[in-house]
Amino acid sequence: MRALLLPDPDLLRRLPERGSLAMLAAALDLADSALRIEHPCLDFEPLANDHLPPTTELLAELLLARFAELQTLVARYNAAADDAVGIHDDMPF
Repeated sequence: MRALLLPDPDLLRRLPERGSLAMLAAALDLADSALRIEHPCLDFEPLANDHLPPTTELLAELLLARFAELQTLVARYNAAADDAVGIHDDMPF
């Protein structure tokens, strides 16, 4: 699980939604970790032809996929918002 990285105050003044998005990203990381702890075999157990895993495992797999999608969307939004206000990570100062 990643550490919670809160935006600095200057960034929050320019992009106030960054605070909520940082909390969402942290909540997604926490939920992802909790599901993987509860269902450690999620990514390793192939489905048998005559046996379906428990409903909780099937739903956990779906949730993990959605968490990853949301994390990607948050990262893309942050990058687009940075571009919109002229913030670039590659600046040397």
